Amino acid sequence: MKNNYSKRVLPALLLALGLSSGAAAQVTLQNSSYTEEFDGIGTALPSGFTVRTGATATVPGTEVALTTTKTPWANLSGRFSNYASADGLTAAADAAAQDASTDRALGVRQTGSFGDPGAAFVFQATNTTKRAGFSLSFKLQSLDNTSPRTTTWRVDYATGDTPTNFQAIGNGTTSGGTAFSNTPVTVNFGNALNNKSEKVWIRIVALANSSGSSNRPTTAIDDFSLTWTNILPTDPAITVPGAPLTFASQLINTASASQSYQLSAVNLTGDVTVTAPASFTVSKDNAAFTSTIAFTPGELATAKPVYVRYTPTALGVASGNITHTTPGGLEETVAVSGSSFDPNNLVFNFENCVGSTNLSEGWTQFSVTGAQVWGCTTFGRDATDATGKKSSGNALQINGFATTSIQNEDWLISPALNASSFTYPLLSFYSRVAFSGAPLQLKVSTNYSGTGNPNATGVTWTTLDAAFPAIGSDTWTLTDNVDLTAFKSATVYVAFVYNSTTDEAARWTVDDVRLRNSTTPPPPSLAVNTSTLAFGYRAHNTATTQTLNVTLRDLTAAATITSSNPVFQLSKDGTAFSNSISFDATEAGSAPKTITVRFSPTQANTSYNSTLTVASAGVTSLTIDATGNTYNVANTLEVVSWNIEWFGSQAGLGPQDKALQQENVKTMLTNLNADIFALAEVVDTVRLGTVVRQLGGYRYMVSPAASGGSSAGTNSFYATAQKLVFVYRTSVIKNPTFKVLLECDNQTTTCSAYSDWSSGRYPYAMEADVELNGTTNRMLVVLIHAKANTNPVVDAYNRRKAGAAALKAKLDADYPTTKFVIVGDYNDDLDETITAGAPSTESSYKTFVDDAANYQALTLPLSLAKKKSTVSYNDVIDHAVTSNELAANYLTGSAEIQTSLAALIPNYANTTSDHYPVQTRYVFGTVTSTKQVRLAEQLIISPNPTSNTISLQLPTLVGNLTLQVTATDGRVIFTGTGRAEQLNQQLAQRVGSLKAGLYVVRATSAQNTYVGRFVKQ
Repeated sequence: MKNNYSKRVLPALLLALGLSSGAAAQVTLQNSSYTEEFDGIGTALPSGFTVRTGATATVPGTEVALTTTKTPWANLSGRFSNYASADGLTAAADAAAQDASTDRALGVRQTGSFGDPGAAFVFQATNTTKRAGFSLSFKLQSLDNTSPRTTTWRVDYATGDTPTNFQAIGNGTTSGGTAFSNTPVTVNFGNALNNKSEKVWIRIVALANSSGSSNRPTTAIDDFSLTWTNILPTDPAITVPGAPLTFASQLINTASASQSYQLSAVNLTGDVTVTAPASFTVSKDNAAFTSTIAFTPGELATAKPVYVRYTPTALGVASGNITHTTPGGLEETVAVSGSSFDPNNLVFNFENCVGSTNLSEGWTQFSVTGAQVWGCTTFGRDATDATGKKSSGNALQINGFATTSIQNEDWLISPALNASSFTYPLLSFYSRVAFSGAPLQLKVSTNYSGTGNPNATGVTWTTLDAAFPAIGSDTWTLTDNVDLTAFKSATVYVAFVYNSTTDEAARWTVDDVRLRNSTTPPPPSLAVNTSTLAFGYRAHNTATTQTLNVTLRDLTAAATITSSNPVFQLSKDGTAFSNSISFDATEAGSAPKTITVRFSPTQANTSYNSTLTVASAGVTSLTIDATGNTYNVANTLEVVSWNIEWFGSQAGLGPQDKALQQENVKTMLTNLNADIFALAEVVDTVRLGTVVRQLGGYRYMVSPAASGGSSAGTNSFYATAQKLVFVYRTSVIKNPTFKVLLECDNQTTTCSAYSDWSSGRYPYAMEADVELNGTTNRMLVVLIHAKANTNPVVDAYNRRKAGAAALKAKLDADYPTTKFVIVGDYNDDLDETITAGAPSTESSYKTFVDDAANYQALTLPLSLAKKKSTVSYNDVIDHAVTSNELAANYLTGSAEIQTSLAALIPNYANTTSDHYPVQTRYVFGTVTSTKQVRLAEQLIISPNPTSNTISLQLPTLVGNLTLQVTATDGRVIFTGTGRAEQLNQQLAQRVGSLKAGLYVVRATSAQNTYVGRFVKQ
């Protein structure tokens, strides 16, 4: 909105408005106010303003360019741009109206790779000399009401040329959340910016990650106004620096080393009195410290140092302001803060840790590699929330992602803990992890100095086995009874060690750490790294192995692991196998035990299962379900659903290297070798067509329905929208027909299904004949991409639930006796909803799960086994549910999330997709064991990854083979001819000398070609 004038960025008018231009990135304040309306940003940023990314509480951020051309609010490109102001416009304003508006605003579109977090609008003034009582007002505008994510923007300030400590003012204001808003914001700086002789920075900054899912908001600022009161040239004036003094954790009842700052003054008529707040003392000579000191006008003829000490007498955080007063002059302050610790207080809730990397209660951080460090966060554990999802209070947190994943190694180290008198010192803590990345490590030391590099010469740390939460689970999880008896001393240090890479960076949060004295030893406990082992297809009279990690802690008796089916046998050393193995109590320890499980089927065309039971006295037994089958993939129908994350999108969404994504998708589809691929989030159908033609033997069909409308209608977004696609093998799938289900009549947008199915992304169905084993069976495959969990989440949950109910009613009415399966991205789990804040914990698809007489949820066991179908979250949201008619054909236990294939693609999550393929298999007709295997059937390679040995296992018995191994750059590193056992021996002798990396193996017999991959560590 215009104020009372129209501004032009010209030097004469700058003076008239209350400022003059200084250096390019700062202004010199004049008169009593400064106003900027941003109407001239079509040519350049105003003097005094920069736009930045990578901003933190300690880093100003990196200056980036402004796109000066007019940009529509809905543009998805991550950048700072020239937008139409929300003043005088509504959310309905189209691109033409926005372009025509002369009232402009300075804004940013955040994306996953730009400005989330760390986007900042930055104003800089040369100084505030002879000025006081600063107040800022501006409008924070949320411009794209189709963007569900929310971002919190805060005002902060700092002083100096290169500040390292920005101080926040106020509570912050949000943008996004599918809102169009124009929110006035006013902040008062008190005396924080009074009379500063150095550069002053004011930022409007997004320091925290956006919340929610889908698009991030377009946020702008307008009508920026800074006002102040001028100090008369003859008035007494005191000058102190704006930067606060922050003291590291200090042992109670001791005095810290001193810090200092410069005090100067002019026009004094009396003394300057300096008064310290409680827990701090001041001094003129760095020797005699008291709560109050005074400087005479004569002493302050030149600037003088003020020395400050922190002298805590109680546990906690102390903060306040050192005041400076003189007759006739304005009071000036220097902020001070510090935290203290008590070595005999062994409960740490971090409630006194606020807003910095200067941690509380004696905890310290040390960065070995990378710019990201452990710091305080306001997202602590809510002890009243049984779900472990909510946050309350403060905690300690680190996130190695800043615009992109960054390599880091960072230590969070406790103060010295006195456990010398404890009988059994037991450590407990809560932790939480979001996104993909390395697990935390827990270490303990009794000879660390308490400061400096934890890897210093002579320092010994022991890694403890601790049960951290599953990666990506994002749930507060208690780790209890970590036994430190072997480390009892007066100075025990524990450390949480964080690692991230350029591929993956998780966000870890730690809270409520406790070391308690127990009179009894910790109770025994058992843990396994998985609750299912799916071996999939294996030819009968052959064998394959997988490994299982079992952790046995604090046992009082032997532990046994038993298989209920002799087809699945167990081994402690990978060589000697039996139905049962055992570990005596002395073998238990903190390190997991690796158990090798061998699947040796003896009958063709058979499904096998076994229950592996881990048991020991005094602890609840654990079970692992092992499954496998001998149904050759040539004789069964394989259906794979896969969300391939904005495939080919050119709008800055999904993996950035589209050519690499295309190549990786082709690699995955080739190795999956399914009969039907049900694909979601396909944007570029031309790219997909290229992939399908390269596969050979397949055709594809694209749904005409997508969010926003139909390709046959008026949907201008169809070309860039996420679309559903079937890819099918023409030798198996015959006479296909395709249909959009639940679509509004005449392609209108008024029926409830339009909203329930994400504004027109309706279910897409393929009905076809399946020709296998001499029989023809008509079946229906329904592909869905349900409403995502966007804000408002309750509305999203209700829409998805209503969509599921409508789909079930449609199938019940129109396909009551049809063999069908519903596959795709359900955007919810089947055991319970993943939607935090939903009106209940019930799955959106409860209507299907509860109707067990007519439907079978094939992937529900994967949910119950705590599997995950996405890279970053610990839930299964990609599912398969069949009608009872098709359930009879389902190959029991064949539902599988193909994480192992994804692991063979470097940096899969960033180059290919954030979802994993999900496969189910079906048997039709009478299966024989003589049918020819399809080309390019996958080899089974173990161990994989490997370091110095390898074994290739073929799905059928064959004669002579030609074997070729190539590196990913195409170099042939091994060739050989002979029988399988001969080639195995030759390759095993070579693998130890290979360089680390990914290798492709191709074995060719007289009838077939077998393909596999392995990773050399």
